[in-house]
Amino acid sequence: MDTDLSVSELPRLHWRVLKTLADGKQHSGQSIADSLGVSRAAIWKSLKLLERGGIEVEHARGIGYQLIDGSVELLDAAVIRPPGLPYPMELEVFSELASTNQFLLDCVLGRPQMPFLCLAEYQSQGRGRRGRNWHAPFATNLNYSLAWPFEQTTFLSGLSLAIGVIVAESLAAVGVSGVMLKWPNDLIVNEKKLAGILIELRGEVGGTVWAVIGVGINVNMSRDELSAIDQPWVSCRQVVGTKLSRNLLARELTQRLFGGLVCFQEQGFSAFIHRWQSLDWLRDKPVTIDRDDGKIAAIARGVTEQGLLTVETSAGPVNLSSGEVSVRVAD
Repeated sequence: MDTDLSVSELPRLHWRVLKTLADGKQHSGQSIADSLGVSRAAIWKSLKLLERGGIEVEHARGIGYQLIDGSVELLDAAVIRPPGLPYPMELEVFSELASTNQFLLDCVLGRPQMPFLCLAEYQSQGRGRRGRNWHAPFATNLNYSLAWPFEQTTFLSGLSLAIGVIVAESLAAVGVSGVMLKWPNDLIVNEKKLAGILIELRGEVGGTVWAVIGVGINVNMSRDELSAIDQPWVSCRQVVGTKLSRNLLARELTQRLFGGLVCFQEQGFSAFIHRWQSLDWLRDKPVTIDRDDGKIAAIARGVTEQGLLTVETSAGPVNLSSGEVSVRVAD
């Protein structure tokens, strides 16, 4: 079979090529093409894009292709699943999804009340807060979503802030220091975005409310990999000076999310507020608040126990909900 693939099909081919090379042995371009049922040209194109994405491939003329030791790590459900979780958990790892959050939103209703963790090597339609796109190269960052069942009476205000604390502490546990929290859902290092959180809800009348907790972390992305991001960003790799294990980070995050979400169910955001305040990146900074009715200049003054941002304006203090506004540090 001699088939060339379009650019939109390449992420799926990346996964298959990486799986072939993951044994660390040398494979000729022709043998890879034959085993995957595509052309040599498609394999060459995939390998070039993988290299551009930071995955190092060694090519010995007349012998074949081989991954350089430690250059890539594919997500592994067996490594990601922490031992001794207090509840059973369903876990799926995909080579590609449109969106890990959307996958869970589409399937949680009517399911048993069991947490469901979904990860993908690549998202074609990843998204962040207020409909913004979330860009991530193939097999490089962490595209992570956890569906968690809450009783309908649970007060979920401040949940995204509590998740921010848990993500920051998970990163610190694997050696990524200096992480700060930008209200309501960004993680910042050295004035640049490292990670983002998106929480979306699904519920049944009189039944369970599912919180789909999406976490996107720039793990091993390098500076020349992606020009599509329109804001200053940084990766864990740049912070610590070496590549980080995405599997170990995902396991640490999952372990801490289970404990943190049980705590949130019992105590709400009040159990996290002091830790959040110690990581508050906006505290006492001049900010610009974008609202539907215009922009407002203010000074950020921390958060309330309901997760609202308190700002000091010319008219006095105001508490803001994340659904109403966008906040940025003033120029």
